[in-house]
Amino acid sequence: MKVLVSFKVNKKYDNFEGSRMRKTIKGALEILNIPYTDSLVDYYDVAHLISPEQDGELNEIVDGGAPVVVSALYTEDDPVASYLQMDKTTKKSVLTPKAFKFLNKADLVLVPCQNAKELLIENGITSPIEICSAGVNMSRFDFSKNEEKEIFYRYYREDKNKKLVIAVGEYKGRMEGLSSFIGAARKSPNAIFYYIGKVTTRNKLNLKLNNIINGAPKNVKFVDVPPDDIYRSALLNADVFMIPGYKVTGITSIVEAMAAKTQIIARKSTILGGILEDGVTAHLAEFSETLASLTRDYLDGKIKPTTTQAYQQVSKHTLEAFGDELNKCYQLAIQSKVKRRF
Repeated sequence: MKVLVSFKVNKKYDNFEGSRMRKTIKGALEILNIPYTDSLVDYYDVAHLISPEQDGELNEIVDGGAPVVVSALYTEDDPVASYLQMDKTTKKSVLTPKAFKFLNKADLVLVPCQNAKELLIENGITSPIEICSAGVNMSRFDFSKNEEKEIFYRYYREDKNKKLVIAVGEYKGRMEGLSSFIGAARKSPNAIFYYIGKVTTRNKLNLKLNNIINGAPKNVKFVDVPPDDIYRSALLNADVFMIPGYKVTGITSIVEAMAAKTQIIARKSTILGGILEDGVTAHLAEFSETLASLTRDYLDGKIKPTTTQAYQQVSKHTLEAFGDELNKCYQLAIQSKVKRRF
């Protein structure tokens, strides 16, 4: 069996979620000695796609007769690999029209948890859906390499004696929920807060976002997605990985934060309920003020960490275990495709 693993974006953002997931898939296949290619003109038995922006590729693959497996709802913080949009009225995450059409063309859709599967079904997805964990390359978070931990502070010229809070996402729309991140920074003026995001529009930030950013306290920094070694260093140094928004966040970034033993403080959402457990692997809250207060209290040592339990949980999803899951899903897609032909 040979697998097409396809996801191409601007190399400038090669460490963002879609590309990181592609590398994780390839790493898992390499461990199991399963050959793969990233070329549509090469021979392959099954294709694995990541983004709804790959609709043209999907159509070409379908015409060629190979089954298509799609990973959905793992990379929601990556604007070129996101399947959901937020309903402005209900503040619930719903599929984009493009994602709806894309997923219903797939032979098999992979999701990170049962809650994610239910969300897709509720949004009208009729393609077969299987639960497949978000794999993690645990070797990326080797705590013994002190020189790698120093990279973040050298790059951004920050004081390493200050506590660090980070969040990831995209600079887009209203960025609902960002007030909790800024509110947490106001409550903890001696800590530094880094929002790591990607600008997708040519005119950069809109006026509303500019006003939000300009009105933030000085200990809040809004930066573009840095190279992978700097992002990894940020995770290894961060005291808190905060998920402030209402929109479903990227599971890929969450499991990496768990692997880096970074405390997760997140806004409650249906999907996260299938990944994180309040008081066990993370601290969860519904309202912005509560999130801000939780972050302050954790930095002040008033709340117990859940990092050990989170690390133990994510350690079960190594590249080898992830590869085994993928192999089973690929075989299922191939067998299903053969049955439909006859």
